[in-house]
Amino acid sequence: MSFSEKMLQSLSDGDLDGADLLLQQALTHDELPVLIELGEVLIEKGFLIEAKEVFLDLVERQIPEKDLVLTYLAEIAIEEDDYESAFEYLDQIKETSEYYPRALFMMADAYQAIGFVEVSLAKLQELLALLPDDETVQFAYAEIALLANKLTLAQNMYELLLDAGYTEFSNVSILERLATTLAHQGKFEEALDYYKEAYRHKKNDQILLNLARLNQQMHEMDEAIIYYEELIKENPNIKEAYLELADIYVHEQQPVKAAQLLEQAIKENPYYVHFYLHLAEVLEELEDYQKANLYLNQALLLDEEEDSVLTALAKNAFYQGEYEQTLHYFERIENAYQGELLWMVARIYNEEEEFEKAAHYYEMALEEMQEVPEFIRDYCYFLRDEGRLKEALALLESHLAKEMHDESLHQLYDELKQSDWDY
Repeated sequence: MSFSEKMLQSLSDGDLDGADLLLQQALTHDELPVLIELGEVLIEKGFLIEAKEVFLDLVERQIPEKDLVLTYLAEIAIEEDDYESAFEYLDQIKETSEYYPRALFMMADAYQAIGFVEVSLAKLQELLALLPDDETVQFAYAEIALLANKLTLAQNMYELLLDAGYTEFSNVSILERLATTLAHQGKFEEALDYYKEAYRHKKNDQILLNLARLNQQMHEMDEAIIYYEELIKENPNIKEAYLELADIYVHEQQPVKAAQLLEQAIKENPYYVHFYLHLAEVLEELEDYQKANLYLNQALLLDEEEDSVLTALAKNAFYQGEYEQTLHYFERIENAYQGELLWMVARIYNEEEEFEKAAHYYEMALEEMQEVPEFIRDYCYFLRDEGRLKEALALLESHLAKEMHDESLHQLYDELKQSDWDY
């Protein structure tokens, strides 16, 4: 039995000190192939420190397998998130080496992991030139091209794999990927066909969701509803399906169905705060403010997205004319920078004749609400009433320069221009 084998046995037995002594003996006495295999097994078992010690020792020797050892050291460095060292190891491997393609593949993977997608794609392009018929390289190139939004390149490579008989590669549906690539290019009809074919080959939730979303994007709402309903039936835990189907019902002037669906969603997933927030919005559209308030208070107990829930509660109170309660919730919000809510608070203080506070919150709301004509109109009247007519006119002039189509603000500008309010 070699020292390497004994070392591995000591690790299995939990004798770390004994394993360390045997590792030193292995490095001194074992043959090169045995040591390389030892390093490989150590990586596989997750003993990266020990594997690194083996390969660092080997890389200092004058051995023909040095480039292979460098790839293993790079692999360990990547596992340790030490990308700088990984690139240093891989850069030592020359283009003439038999391990250069492996080095290119590892570099592409590493660059993608740290967000340099374009560099990753360039490395795969170089690798593809060396190994044009390698399906693994083709698949990796297609995946990174899709990630880099190089849609034509991705489409061509997925089609190449499909022509070679691959409907799936590394547990990824090539049909679904091709459909996604086509959809991103606006080729909706082709994409729809490939999504349907992908679903026939292998049913899964993501393909159903994509079918529903694509039909929705194509304004085929009846078809979209069918796919969303099927998805919810197959997997009641897909949260997006409830929210997106509810949006369709609201868009199709069916808020009651949207509310019923979201109540069902809460029964299935009672700890998902966005169901409560979405349901409250629908109920408020139905003018059932008290029921909306009930669900929002239930959401508050979940201790999730507290600012969002408090904002919704503040708005709910405002809709019911409960201004004191609105301010109560508002004061509890940690980051109260939502424009519509700030506008509500400004109007409350204006109503209560606390004009300095009103002015403060109008100014805070302006950044987010400056494209909302109703806000501009209200703010301008406030400025006029406060004797700040010039500021109101300046605000309108600035707004009209961007919103020339808004006839009502033109009329307001003319009205204020002729105003004799002068304080």
